[in-house]
Amino acid sequence: MPATLLPPDSPARQRSQDLQEQLPELADVPGFPQARILTEYVLGRRSGELDVSGRPTDGTFVAAEVVAGLPHEIIVVDDAQGVQSRLLNEIAPVRTYNDRIDEARTVAEVADRTSPIDDLAVLGAEERAAESAGEPRIESGEEPRAESVDGCETWAIVNAPKAAQALAETVAAIQTQVSTVIVIGRSDSMSRAVNRELARGFARVDVSPGVGKHRMIIGSRPLSSPSLPSFPKHGTIDHAATGPLPVRAHGACFSGVKSDEGSAALLEAVAAAAGSGSHASVLDLGCGNGWLLSAAMRVTAAAKGTGADVSKAAVASAKETAEANGLEVETALVDATDAQAVTEPGSGLVVGGYDLILLNPPFHQGTAIETDTAAGLMRTASLLLAPGGQVVTVFNSHLRYRDSLERLIGPSEQAARTSKFTVVRSRSRS
Repeated sequence: MPATLLPPDSPARQRSQDLQEQLPELADVPGFPQARILTEYVLGRRSGELDVSGRPTDGTFVAAEVVAGLPHEIIVVDDAQGVQSRLLNEIAPVRTYNDRIDEARTVAEVADRTSPIDDLAVLGAEERAAESAGEPRIESGEEPRAESVDGCETWAIVNAPKAAQALAETVAAIQTQVSTVIVIGRSDSMSRAVNRELARGFARVDVSPGVGKHRMIIGSRPLSSPSLPSFPKHGTIDHAATGPLPVRAHGACFSGVKSDEGSAALLEAVAAAAGSGSHASVLDLGCGNGWLLSAAMRVTAAAKGTGADVSKAAVASAKETAEANGLEVETALVDATDAQAVTEPGSGLVVGGYDLILLNPPFHQGTAIETDTAAGLMRTASLLLAPGGQVVTVFNSHLRYRDSLERLIGPSEQAARTSKFTVVRSRSRS
């Protein structure tokens, strides 16, 4: 595959290289190749050297006044390293949205001149409110929609998520605000699901040439009557300990409206020991869709439940799942691997405040196995556990976390084990 979208003598390519030379500190940061491709695409579209699909126009006439202002503004979604936002901000004003607050913090540090968006759904609601108030909006089912009366456009760049539902919710949130959506990711992980989701909101969907290991899928010409899904999704999880419980999940929430096997095994162990002691408060560190938290409150009859997660989608899902089950819970949007963040005022968590802590730590970063996240969550659990309380942890059996739990939290015993999962119960030392 070619290493660039632009030919060697391209003015846009020279401009892109000049920008890169001005920011040499970005070159070795993960995510830089995608940031470079995006920069080339924006500059190539602006100069008329690239068409909407990212292919050379080959001398086809492009009116300068049509492309000169492309784009007026860029919304960058889930730029984990902040490199895309930093580089693109040299071309146009950039607003950023990250579902994970640890990634949002990185973007704020790397691209400190960009403007963060707290909630894409709220942004979309503001756009719809402006329309209902009579502010001008130009659109057509088959033509690019102008984002303002002077014809300037807003583009969105979405880093391809693992789950199609995450992309679906993002597209549904921003479709009314943008003229173009560019989904970028590794070529081997881009599927037809991306095309399908973009086609629900845009009349035209293009696939760019591959550049190195990456490519773009581009939606343009927003539909005036899109067939966009609504969120949160509704489902039911049936477990022997609780019977069927309703579940709500936003697109970026891990496992959607389903239960993962580890959480089911953890709940079984909690239910088996439910009569051996009382738990007034339950905390789920990494609450996901909130089913495990709601189910644990049911089987332990806990009066207080708290769900903590680094993901905005997860925290919202957990709260809505609890409400669907007639439960009131508190939520904390916090990076629970960061002990300092957890103990700061306003974190939403209470040091020494929880009788039962549930822990189902992730162990993959992409396709690689990693254990740092689990270790950070264990350390945090030790800070948040009340005297005499318990932490119940589930993990893949080959990871053998029991020694770490014993060291970081307190006396630990195996509650259940299969060839795939192990559940360990750890008690506070005090």
